[in-house]
Amino acid sequence: MANPNKPDQPKEPQSSHSQGDTYKFRCADAGHKECQWETRGSSPDEVLRNVEQHGREKHNITSMDADTRNKVMSNIQRAA
Repeated sequence: MANPNKPDQPKEPQSSHSQGDTYKFRCADAGHKECQWETRGSSPDEVLRNVEQHGREKHNITSMDADTRNKVMSNIQRAA
């Protein structure tokens, strides 16, 4: 942590999410209404990796295009 007595020291980089946050995604929220699968992770990137694996294994999605990836990312929520 930067020393307040030495303001010229660089500050620690701030993450876009706090340590301990949990993120979640439900497949039904992205259009697969019949699919009740959901996942959680410590970051949106971790959740996205889980979603990509689920898509390959259960929905035969061999490659996630930019539109699908954006749809998934917009449906990842911070868990309560």
